[in-house]
Amino acid sequence: MPRPLAGPPVQVVWFKKDLRVHDHAPLAEAAARGPVLPLYLYEPEQLHHEEFAGHHLTYLNECLAELDGRLRALGTGLVLRRGEAVAVLEELSELVPIGGLWAHEETGNMVSFQRDRRVRAWARERGVSFVELPQTGVVRRLRDRDGWADIWEERMSAPVVPVPTVLRGTDLPPGGLCTHAELGVPANDKTIPPGGERVARATLESFLTVRGVNYMREMSSPLTAEESCSRLSAPLAFGTVSLREVVQATRQRLAAVKGDPDADERWVRSLRSYESRLHWHCHFIQRLESEPEMEFRNLNRAFDGLRPDVGDPGWNADFYDRWAHGQTGYPLVDACVRMLRETGWLNFRMRAMLVSFASQHLWLHWRPTGLFLARQWLDNEPGIHWSQMQMQSSTVGINRVRIYSPTRQAREQDPDGVFIRRWVPELADVPGDFLHAPWEWSGATRLSYSPPVVDEGKAGAAARARIYAARESATFEAEARRVYHRHGSRKKAVLRAERVARGLPPKPVRPPQSTPRRKPPMTDQPDLFGTTPEAPKPLIPAGLPDSWRDALHDEFAAPYFHALKDFLVEERRTHTVFPPAPDVFNALRLTPLEDVKVFILGQDPYHGPGQAHGLAFSVRPGVRPPPSLANIYKELQADVGFQPPRHGYLRHWAEQGVLMLNAVLTVRQGEPNSHAGKGWESFTDAVIRHVNAKESRVVFVLWGAYARKKAKLVTNTQHVIIESAHPSPLSVAKFMGTRPFSRVNAALEESGQTPIDWQLPMQAEE
Repeated sequence: MPRPLAGPPVQVVWFKKDLRVHDHAPLAEAAARGPVLPLYLYEPEQLHHEEFAGHHLTYLNECLAELDGRLRALGTGLVLRRGEAVAVLEELSELVPIGGLWAHEETGNMVSFQRDRRVRAWARERGVSFVELPQTGVVRRLRDRDGWADIWEERMSAPVVPVPTVLRGTDLPPGGLCTHAELGVPANDKTIPPGGERVARATLESFLTVRGVNYMREMSSPLTAEESCSRLSAPLAFGTVSLREVVQATRQRLAAVKGDPDADERWVRSLRSYESRLHWHCHFIQRLESEPEMEFRNLNRAFDGLRPDVGDPGWNADFYDRWAHGQTGYPLVDACVRMLRETGWLNFRMRAMLVSFASQHLWLHWRPTGLFLARQWLDNEPGIHWSQMQMQSSTVGINRVRIYSPTRQAREQDPDGVFIRRWVPELADVPGDFLHAPWEWSGATRLSYSPPVVDEGKAGAAARARIYAARESATFEAEARRVYHRHGSRKKAVLRAERVARGLPPKPVRPPQSTPRRKPPMTDQPDLFGTTPEAPKPLIPAGLPDSWRDALHDEFAAPYFHALKDFLVEERRTHTVFPPAPDVFNALRLTPLEDVKVFILGQDPYHGPGQAHGLAFSVRPGVRPPPSLANIYKELQADVGFQPPRHGYLRHWAEQGVLMLNAVLTVRQGEPNSHAGKGWESFTDAVIRHVNAKESRVVFVLWGAYARKKAKLVTNTQHVIIESAHPSPLSVAKFMGTRPFSRVNAALEESGQTPIDWQLPMQAEE
């Protein structure tokens, strides 16, 4: 054993992902016990890890430089050393008498997990007290999630730890910041924000007082998210601000705006939405803390072998390369990858879409794509990252299988193509109507842009079939129960209990039905003399489910539909037309034919700016419900105890099988019924006939004289028709009291189907 050193015992404060002096419990505890040695280690095994890149070191050094300055102002500077943790601690122990080692708990990658175990073993062997204190809601040695939310709340509500007034230091040389060249980490030219505690606090302040006012509405679109999101993910990942400080500042701001009658009403819903995401921050990190192996293997082992890994038969290196370089042929996917490579940041919705596209449409294993993304994110947080990689790849098994359509996301989140044109300049000359699906443009062959790497409809359907096949395996149920017991959010259990209390059956999980693709009509007589005209090419809108593509194939190829398309091109050139072109077929996109249980028929879209988005009676988030919808809400309230939200976004109904279709799908601004008689009626009548042909019961809801005329198209006896006056202010007196919503559910339950949950989320999210 080495000879004991003279002098008072030194308290080593080991900084890791907590590069601040505010709300730093280990620093405060150490300062109360004697001289402090603030230590940061440049660890080669982390610096050369597959998840680490040059911009991480650039940001890290800025954080360390400011931390050193703040510590010096308190009495002693930061001691920087390079090397493996145990080796460095052993060297320090020969220079100063270490009385205690203090650190925050860290949930990092497997390298940090194994390093911490080595350090704990070293401390035990040397008789050094090693104390690790929590800094988030993540709980060590948690057996299950029961009560986890209470622990989170207790920690986040605790008082913020004050900064020590003074620090007594040591005579050790401090060392200095190491450059990229010294550490062997290649620099890169990513455009990233500055690091450090001062910037983190300014970022939090600007979000809570200015930028976040419309956070809930604007966080999903890459156009608005850069400004409207908190941008605190990197400060939280590097620990330049504590999660507790952010939670408490958010709650204080929420209390202030709720008590201010002059405050913008958007603040309340935006701050509530943001606080809920702070809960999810720890929820996902807890998964890695409780099961570190999930960094490398499927959380639900029933999915082992589902996708080929690098080197396995079936691994598609070309797909990976095209995805990783933004050359997939899907404009929004490519724009997001290119922005990420340039800036190290994307908003959450676009991150989820990138992972979904890679894992589902390209069928790439989540591990190699996850390593690529981890190197790119400036804010890489392993617990959140690997949890999301698996969640968006459907290998957790306790969540709904969700496969993002890159084309639909492009139309919804970048409707005018501003973001796409910024990052994919090859598409600068593509007309707006074709920008989200440039392969549909007649001039696509002239573009220096790749065609789509896969057909998103077919690839998505194939992925769904494979995932559901795996979920039918003998091991899936037991694995899903195990995963839920250890990792599942108890929020869903509460919601299920509420459904039982309301007398509603559980929501079924069922695989999608496949519909055989319709073949084009053929004749057995050859066209010997070239007199038979060539069949027109069907004008199939992008992003439609296969069931609608197949059922309506002949309509899309019909002469009237081509004439309708030409009419709309001219109308949009000379007038303002609603809804925007990408939204016209949203009702069919959101409710596949096989899922239709209820058909609510409208007449034509809202004709005011910003309202119509392709669902009858619905308006976009952020738009107040128009009079007809407000009357629908009143009847819902009286009929089924509905609690009216402030928004009029009805997507929640569409996703449950409520097809909300207008008989005419477009309209000129300010001119109701201006597109009647142009061909839409033939198309929507065909939709009604195909729904009528379904073998399972569908409830047709026909409001007003116009819709009631369509009752003659509903001929199958298993269906139910509910008719009444229209909910518009002109006929609302005859509409109120008709109780259509409870009658719909009664008809569905009579046929053994799950009723519709008419209650809309109080906060709309696209």
